[in-house]
Amino acid sequence: MSRIILLDNFRGIAFIFMIIHHIFYFNDVSHDYKTSYAKNIMVETSGTLARTLFVFLAGISLSFISKKQNGISKRFKRSLEIAGHALVITAVTYYFYPQYFIRFGVLHFIALSTFLLSFIAPYPKLTILLFIFSLVIQIPKINPFIDTITGASFNYNMMDWFPLQRWIPLMLLGLIFGQNYDLSKLKFHNFLMTENTLTTIGQNCLQLYTVHVVVLIIFFYNLNKRS
Repeated sequence: MSRIILLDNFRGIAFIFMIIHHIFYFNDVSHDYKTSYAKNIMVETSGTLARTLFVFLAGISLSFISKKQNGISKRFKRSLEIAGHALVITAVTYYFYPQYFIRFGVLHFIALSTFLLSFIAPYPKLTILLFIFSLVIQIPKINPFIDTITGASFNYNMMDWFPLQRWIPLMLLGLIFGQNYDLSKLKFHNFLMTENTLTTIGQNCLQLYTVHVVVLIIFFYNLNKRS
């Protein structure tokens, strides 16, 4: 049980870092990036920590697939749920900021990559080979749509971009970590090992992520419109 609580607590921490980053970032977006709030070192650091934690933890969670009955089927349903939230983010950002809406952001990336990697999650050696391969491969350009997903080229101005080529290695690293270490034996401060407010946030971070992005976009859009 503690291994799940530990992951949820770290997700809660990642979510808090992400909120800090997004408050300043979406304020900048509402001013067409003419302010410099989001370029503050603390704001940039919080965003980097949040993104890194979210992707790494998603990789660790994938390692549980081989231990569950019908694991791939359950992963598909979860990935589909995440994809639904990703589409909401795309629709909202397109409505308010069509010039740089989110085409393939963090939720799009996690939805697609967790499903694809679920097929190799039961095979640790194959995972390591794929990790090494992901570090050296250079994905060729195909067309703007596919390139936006793979990361072969940057074709659009986007608020958020998580191409496979850039972020798959980190998720694979999380998967390898989960495959090789028993999280229940890891020792952290008791606050991270027991159920608390962070756990609740972590267990609901998908819903909270979508809601907070939508709320912040609408809030700062209307705030800037009135000023």
